[in-house]
Amino acid sequence: MDKINSRSSIFVFFIIWFAYLAFFSFATIVIRENGYLNFEPLYITSHINTLFRDGELVKNFFLSYPLLTNLLAYPFSFFSAEDAPFFASVLYTSFFSTCVVTIVGNQSGKVLKTLLFLYLLFSPITFYAATSGTSLYAFYILYFLIFYYLLNYIKQFTTYHITILSIILSLAVFLDYRILWVLLILFFYVFVFTVYGIKGLESNTIIKFVKITQHNSLRRKFRGHLNSMVFIIGFFPVVSLLLYLFINYLMGSDFYYFYNVLGAKWNSNKFLSLLDTTTLTAMNNKAVNDFSFLRILVFIAPIYFYELIVNYKNELKVFVLLLAPVLLYVLVRDSKIEYMGLFYYVILVSSAIASITTANYKNAKNKNLRNLSYACLFIGCIYGEYFYFKQSLFSSEQIFYKSVVEKENNKVLSQYKNGGRFLAFNTPENSIVLCDRSIMYPLLAYNKKNNLFISNTSEEYKMAISNPKKYCDYIIISNIKSPHYFYDKIEINFKELSKTKLGYNSYKSKVIYVCDAFRIIEVIK
Repeated sequence: MDKINSRSSIFVFFIIWFAYLAFFSFATIVIRENGYLNFEPLYITSHINTLFRDGELVKNFFLSYPLLTNLLAYPFSFFSAEDAPFFASVLYTSFFSTCVVTIVGNQSGKVLKTLLFLYLLFSPITFYAATSGTSLYAFYILYFLIFYYLLNYIKQFTTYHITILSIILSLAVFLDYRILWVLLILFFYVFVFTVYGIKGLESNTIIKFVKITQHNSLRRKFRGHLNSMVFIIGFFPVVSLLLYLFINYLMGSDFYYFYNVLGAKWNSNKFLSLLDTTTLTAMNNKAVNDFSFLRILVFIAPIYFYELIVNYKNELKVFVLLLAPVLLYVLVRDSKIEYMGLFYYVILVSSAIASITTANYKNAKNKNLRNLSYACLFIGCIYGEYFYFKQSLFSSEQIFYKSVVEKENNKVLSQYKNGGRFLAFNTPENSIVLCDRSIMYPLLAYNKKNNLFISNTSEEYKMAISNPKKYCDYIIISNIKSPHYFYDKIEINFKELSKTKLGYNSYKSKVIYVCDAFRIIEVIK
């Protein structure tokens, strides 16, 4: 990104960063003190807690998706595994916001810089990315960097920006590999960029391309430049993807093993919402072929549509910005998740902010009108984003809104928290626990060192289900009031074994903890 040269600029940079850090840190402390819990940060914490416990470090390391979010949170686990996701989201979102504000300030002056600073400070999307402990900040930043370097590339047509873009896209493999669909689209974009990059021809793209095909020297130059650009932009992402697929196959004999295996993601069970059963069945937020999708665009994308309008004379910039809805459509159509969240929709906001940071403000006219337009636009965006969260039925966002705004904490998550602490303080050290970790991971987040939880992917898991008395000390099973009762693998398998000699009647046990969501059973040996 753009360099910050002078000492005064560096000082201002750290002042802005400190302001964001202080605000988001204080807000995070307050909402967590008020009881905020969400399952993605709990999943990250549970993964950190169990990373070194099973003797399969490499497999456990990759057995989490998005891997990039976990990697960014790992350094903060030295302070506290429970706090690590929140440290990461606050720090990286604050740094990202500071960089954006500083770049705009260096190009446009203090007014727009101040407006953008306030927008990113009070934007519900930025606030959610910074304080929720979820992976949204990683998607937000990744999408921004993609468009930032694309928009910078069309200014000078240098390979530097494309090379950096290729490296950035290689990180997408470890966030959501489906983002790499953008490569197929970018190859067409590179074709257009190559035509534009041929100097000495003044005309529109089609006529320019026709002229290139009619001259041998221009044709050779065009082919060479196009091939080199395709190679540069595709090299790092393709190598990263092949490496990741190879590791998947090596560990699980499946190229998508870590992505598809139950328990590898916080929402790997598509029914996993940790909401009440009545809410679970009432959710209806389909992203495709539904009017709600259009409403979502109205709520969070006015800044994107504004950038399209004000840059209508800049054909290449509009062409790049149109990549955002195309990629969004591809991601939505390719996704099997029925209830979509901001981790996709934020691409529209990120591309718009990238457009603002790469705009040429030095020769701009009507600066006062421009600043007034942005002020009104940012206010409208803040209101629209707030209304989006109010209406959102995506479980992670709904829990956040209810906890922060309505002060209504999720009862199921609280039960997992209490159960995890009970297990940690009331059972012998290194006792072996059998549970469906794809459902019970919020409980694991509060059990750092005391117990050993059998992994869903291990051989011991199957053996413990068949013979709990021999292979485990405690069993955690969902109760019928739990929204996951019918998807709990332990409950399902125990029902199958209930009429055999290996069923409940074949060994002594007692319930030592019970709540609406689950019960903890001690196996008496």
